[in-house]
Amino acid sequence: MPAAVTQAPTARLDLRDRSVLVIEDDLRAQDAMSALVAQWGCRPIVASSTGEALRKVAAERRRPDLVLADYRLGDGLTGVQAVHALARSVGSIPAILVTGDTDPARLRDAQASGIPLLHKPVREAQLRAAIEGLFLPA
Repeated sequence: MPAAVTQAPTARLDLRDRSVLVIEDDLRAQDAMSALVAQWGCRPIVASSTGEALRKVAAERRRPDLVLADYRLGDGLTGVQAVHALARSVGSIPAILVTGDTDPARLRDAQASGIPLLHKPVREAQLRAAIEGLFLPA
């Protein structure tokens, strides 16, 4: 069953000082996503590939609070694989996948991961609701 993204909670979660690892190989999308989370007071860590994400997390010496990962990355891996590699390295991290992919097989694979999935273009309110849904109790 695919992970459901909850509706926006009534209380706004304070996201200030949370570190968000943005794994996105499209530089425009990477810039937009990192600027948005920075606007909310988060500290973005940006990476274009799984390997770069692992190196940056190791250099931070602190596990990110959240991972936002594109589903198809330029290194031939998926965001799901990146999230699993990070979990093996530093432990489980809440994550959200984003994709512009429309291929039914890829979408099924992404949904089967159990990681919440958002479709590009992602609206600000939609992303905020998904993030809050991961951190606020149901």
